[in-house]
Amino acid sequence: MSPGQPAATGPPDAPPRARTFHRAAGARAVSAGCALLFVAGTVSVGATSGVTPGLFVLAGLSLLCLANAAGAWADRYILGEAGIEYSNLLLARLGARPRRVPWEDVVQVREHRALRFGRLEPQASALFLILRNGRRVVLDSLADFDDVLSAVRRHCGPRQ
Repeated sequence: MSPGQPAATGPPDAPPRARTFHRAAGARAVSAGCALLFVAGTVSVGATSGVTPGLFVLAGLSLLCLANAAGAWADRYILGEAGIEYSNLLLARLGARPRRVPWEDVVQVREHRALRFGRLEPQASALFLILRNGRRVVLDSLADFDDVLSAVRRHCGPRQ
């Protein structure tokens, strides 16, 4: 169960309620660490060398890392009976609407298994949902990934 999400209640044969998934804590920590490292590097280069082309490169990379960190903390995936909804709270404040994908638009599900020490992992680490229009939705680096995987399998089982 994700933090802040109440446990499902009701009869045991009732369909599960929509559930919100966030980025995994490790992904959030790495993005915050990279942002901190690049910002510190930018400040250090600016203080020691002044305004140089290297400062502008580091400043640009720092901005990208800060945007990535903010995005990692604001991402929300909601998996429900109707489909998948992706939203980013930061982008929503800037006027971006959530992206919705009904389960009926998913024509194929591909499970990605990463290599670890030269062998494939036993469990999938990412899901690629191929949509009817040819676009792809990638579900990776999410907390409670086993729950995401079981929800997608439950809704798209015969399409794999």
